[in-house]
Amino acid sequence: MEFQINTGTRYIVSDNAVESRLGDETVLLHLDSGVYFGMDAVGTRVWELLHEGANADGLCETLRREYADAGESLEADILGFLRELIDNKLIHEI
Repeated sequence: MEFQINTGTRYIVSDNAVESRLGDETVLLHLDSGVYFGMDAVGTRVWELLHEGANADGLCETLRREYADAGESLEADILGFLRELIDNKLIHEI
């Protein structure tokens, strides 16, 4: 059974995640695993909002406003991205 994300839960960026901004994109390095992750402009915006303490509901609301043409899959895409960040130990629940 796959873990379901509680959309009201807040997440914090892991102390083991180091980031570098490259224009609209961000590169993350997980210090323990040595694995790099790249994020496009939308992923970078999610990362910024996570730093500000947004939960999944807040992420969806903000990104719907900022990317009005994102389509109906926006929430599923955000939850999938959060799941990937959690699975790779880049964020964890507060």
